[in-house]
Amino acid sequence: MDHAAVIEILDRDGHCRELHQVRSWPVRIGRSPDADLVLSDPHLAGVHALLHWAEDGPRLNLLDSQNGGWFDGQRVAAGESRLWTPQATVQLGTTRLRLRTALDPLAPERPLPRADEPMRRDARPAWALPGLLALWLLMLWLVNWSGSDASASWVDAVSGVLAPLGVALIWAGLWALVTQLFRHWFAFGAHLWRALVASVLLQAVDLALPLVAYAFSWPRLMALEGLTFTVCIAVLLWWHASVVWPRARRRLAFGIGAMALVGLALTVGRRTEQQHWLGPNYLSALPPPALRLVEPRPIDGFVDALQELEEPLKRQSLKRNEQEGGSGDDE
Repeated sequence: MDHAAVIEILDRDGHCRELHQVRSWPVRIGRSPDADLVLSDPHLAGVHALLHWAEDGPRLNLLDSQNGGWFDGQRVAAGESRLWTPQATVQLGTTRLRLRTALDPLAPERPLPRADEPMRRDARPAWALPGLLALWLLMLWLVNWSGSDASASWVDAVSGVLAPLGVALIWAGLWALVTQLFRHWFAFGAHLWRALVASVLLQAVDLALPLVAYAFSWPRLMALEGLTFTVCIAVLLWWHASVVWPRARRRLAFGIGAMALVGLALTVGRRTEQQHWLGPNYLSALPPPALRLVEPRPIDGFVDALQELEEPLKRQSLKRNEQEGGSGDDE
């Protein structure tokens, strides 16, 4: 009785690189187009071997040929036959073969490694990217409008919006080219989305922090500005890189996070001589007084506080003059 079977053509490492399904018995193996399994091997005869189903199972007969064959490394001359078990590897010429039949036990299904899972591409509504782009441009316009006076020209207003937009488009285009190189996917929309999300968050923080610090008189809150910028840039770089190399997300997160920590440490070390570590020590523009939620300090108390700063500022001035090779005058 014949049974379903397949003949696997193996590579050097013993992995199946091609599969031939046995549709009828016997199976003629060789180089001839008349063979049932045609192998492109110059070391084979036209019909090199005959595989048939005998009483004891599948058996391979080596026909008239010059090179014969090998069963698990043992030489078999032309005219001999061997029982082909599922564990045996047959070599005819330079081609290695393995037989699997329906009677052989099937290996259990292996769990799919995470690295071999299909790489999911971004899925978002069609309106999400244009909507986020419009929101970011509106925020840029508001920032430029609030920081300008009546003498500003329309060219300055338009440049303040179009210049960051051009930078974002170039940034997304460069990342898309890298993705095309490694994944054969020009992911311009995916990278532009990431750049816009980071830009909107940074713009929101840039608007909200001074307002909250002014409203509640929390000047030290501005120290979060530098920290937020560094963290956001690090997350953005990881987000971009995870599109290009999705199977190395953990290693990318570790490497980019380490660089972000080193950058923060260098920033703090560079500012040890200043009165602040990360954020600015003053507000360059004050919000409207109506947004002030705390009681204003009396003028006399403000003047007394300034007098308390005289000695620390004098010591700071002397120290800076000494570092710069000055005369040490406290003018």
